[in-house]
This record gives sequence, C-alpha cells and structure tokens, in this order.
Amino acid sequence: MLLRCLGFILVLSYPGQLHAQSPAESCAAPLLEGGFLVPELRTYSHGSTLAYACSAGQKPAVEGWWATIVCLNGLWSHTPQCIDKNTCFAPDIPNAKYDESPDGLWYKEGSVIWIKCDEGYKHKAVGATATCKKGVWSDLPGCERSATSCNEPPHIPHAVILDKYQDVFAADVEVRYECEDGYGVEVATTKKSVFCVAGSWTQAASCTKLKPGPGDDGDTSGGSTNPVDGNIGSGRGGGATGPGTGDSTNTATTGVRTDGSSATGTRPVTTPDKTGSPSSPLLAEVVNCGSYPKVPNGDVVRTRKTSLRYACNAFYKRVGPETVVCYANGTWSQPPTCKEAFCQINLDEYTSYNFQESGTVILKERETKSVPCIWPDYTGRISCIQGRIRVTQCCHYMAHYSRRCN
Repeated sequence: MLLRCLGFILVLSYPGQLHAQSPAESCAAPLLEGGFLVPELRTYSHGSTLAYACSAGQKPAVEGWWATIVCLNGLWSHTPQCIDKNTCFAPDIPNAKYDESPDGLWYKEGSVIWIKCDEGYKHKAVGATATCKKGVWSDLPGCERSATSCNEPPHIPHAVILDKYQDVFAADVEVRYECEDGYGVEVATTKKSVFCVAGSWTQAASCTKLKPGPGDDGDTSGGSTNPVDGNIGSGRGGGATGPGTGDSTNTATTGVRTDGSSATGTRPVTTPDKTGSPSSPLLAEVVNCGSYPKVPNGDVVRTRKTSLRYACNAFYKRVGPETVVCYANGTWSQPPTCKEAFCQINLDEYTSYNFQESGTVILKERETKSVPCIWPDYTGRISCIQGRIRVTQCCHYMAHYSRRCN
C-alpha cells in the first residue's frame, strides 16, 4: 500500500514526463486525384512512409515518376499531387533570373521563359529563352561570368565601401567609398568612386592622414612666405616690396582661401613693370597657401613649386583652368570644376527592346555601345549624346554596319 501511494506521488510531481510518454499523432490517408497510394490505409502511424504514383498521362508534382511522403506527428511531409506529364518544373539556372510561373512551381507545356543573367554574367550561347516541350526545357541557356566583369574592389586602407558587397561586379559599375574620420584624399571630398572597366578597377585615390594647414591651430599672426624670383613678401595677406619702396601695386582679383571658399575682393600681390603699371601677381610656393582647393570629382595630378595641375575623374570633364597657382598673400587662383560627362541607363526598364543583357550600363559622353539581343546576330545600340541616352531597337548586325538601322 505504501509503494502504491509513493508511485502516485511521483506521477503528480513530474506531469511533464508523463505527457512526453504519450503516443505521437497519426496521419489520415491523404487525398490524391489521378494516382494511387501504397499501402492504402485509413490512417498511418507517426514515422510511416507512404509511396504514391500517378495514372497514365500524369506524374507527381515532384521530380521522378513516383514519390514518397512521411507522417510527422499528424502531418504529411508534403501534399501528394499529380500533374500533366508534359509539365515542366522550375529550372535551376545559377546566376540567372526568369519569370515565375502563374501556376506555382511548374510550367505548362509550351510555356516560354526569358532568362536574364545576373549583373557581371552573360549567356554561354546565343539565345536567352527556353520552351517547355513534353516535360523538359528545350535549349535551356546558362550564364557564365563576363570577361569584362570585376571581382570585389581591392582593399583601400582607411576606407570603407558604401555599396552592397558582391562577389562579381558588372562592367562600368561605379562603387563609392569614403575615408574614415581623420583621413582624406589630397583634394576634393573624402567620398570617392572607382569604376569597373574591362575587368579591372580604376585606381582609387589613397586615404591619408589629414594634416592641419597654416592657421588651423588658431594662429592668426601671419607667417613668412617664400615668394618666387627673389621678391620679398611681408607675410600672409601683406604687401610686397620691389626694387624701390612703394613700387608695388595691387589689382582686384577673386582668389580661393585655404578652406576652398571663394575670397572675393582678395588682392593678390603684384609686381610693377618698368612703366610702373601693374604686372603679374606675385606667386609663392604652394605650401604657403595651405590645403589644396577642393574640386569634387577631380584630383591633383601634378604639383609644381607654385602651382597645381588638376584632372577630372573618369566620366567627368574639366571646365575652367587646368592649373591653379598660389598667390603670395596665401590664396589660390580660381580652381576648375568637373562636370558630369556620362549617361546611365538601366536595361531592366527596356524589356520591350528584347536585349539579352540587364542591369545598369554607364557610357561616357559621345560613346556608343552595341547590346546583343535575344535573337542570333541581332543587336541594339545605346548612345550618350549631350548627357542624354539614345536607344535603338534590335536590328541585324549587318544592317547596323550598313547604317540601315535607326
């Protein structure tokens, strides 16, 4: 009697263990139109495997002419279904996309899909469509990496890429990067870009430790300059002394301060000619003008004793002077600007043109590119003219050659 009571107390103390020992739920026989089950029972215990096949003219809605399902605690691993034997399953095409079927995971006979390769990839053979015929896809195209695509951009010390990571980047793609705090490039802004061109990345401007320019530490007392040609300056913003006292003359000019802002009304120091008239402004070494003027999308490509030479990045053109000089009063001459000289087009927005390629394409000003079409020996053309895109329909390449295409 004592043992029975003790057992009852143990059961009440561990109700979870009692519940865990309860039998798993069984599965009811599934409904299957156009097929049969083996073995055919009313219920199936947990863990039971049930095989099924379909009648003539049909096949399981999974790969193979038969299929199996498993009962898992009252639920089947999938719902058995029979479909027309000429139906095609969704193809597995690496590095590609295609239209989804309105019927779910399979395509009816006669369905045509258009395969679009991912950015940085191209079709292995001519043609970008496949047709479902008697349960299989005819001429299913594949995608391989394009020879003009690039790997991930090379590591840039003290910088971070601002765009999403990818293993492969398409040709002409722009990738932006930014220097970490306290670092920058020699000129312009800390935000820069590199482009994928013919399988290689363009050179990235290095991110270097920023150095404070003259006056950045709060010293406003001025400093000595090092004028050129033996002339003597009296300090930042001061006058210059020529062969005789009082012979210097100032001319009103717009300069650029060390922070890159315009210094309207700043008068660069000048030297007189033999008649006493104003001559050329007095120049100083570039170190006396502090930080280089900022030119967005441009870089200093050559440094001389008193001047800087600028060039614009790829896909930009220079407007204004190529050379910037340092005046003896600590200001720069007016720098150039870099104006956009490219067009950008997203081919995904031109599906009606039947191009094979997809994604973004960047063209330089006055550049024309041929784009292969889904039909053999047919191409379209995209051009960049005065910043505007011009697109032509697919045409036989010989007609393009003879200029019979619009």
